Amino acid sequence: MKNPTTLEFAGNMLAYKDNLKSLTDSIRDVESQVDDNLQQALIKSSSLIKLSKDIKEIELMSQALEDLPNDYNQLSKKKLLTSLRHMVFESQCMLIKEVQKSLLKAAEAMTDAGNGITLMSNFNTMIKTLDKMNEKVKDT
Repeated sequence: MKNPTTLEFAGNMLAYKDNLKSLTDSIRDVESQVDDNLQQALIKSSSLIKLSKDIKEIELMSQALEDLPNDYNQLSKKKLLTSLRHMVFESQCMLIKEVQKSLLKAAEAMTDAGNGITLMSNFNTMIKTLDKMNEKVKDT
């Protein structure tokens, strides 16, 4: 094993610095993608929680309407039925908005898949960079 000259050493250090920067950039890219995915998951779950709550309220209102005696005030029954219909309509509207979001996201999903492939490529670049760094360390 020979001792590297100052010029060779400087070249190795510059390559090492570039490889380290490349590795750091790749790590930041992966971290950013993971953060975006977590944010999307939180938004989706909050909509599902609201929809579940609305369904339970609709169920309770329909049970209350069913349990009312036949001779109960017709105006009150009509108001409860109107409220029930209103809640169903609001839930439908919320669900329609979620479907629209899903359709827009479907178009973005192809881009996300491409980004995932790019991320995989970044991981491969990291591995290659680490291999190069490992070879440089072995050679010195």
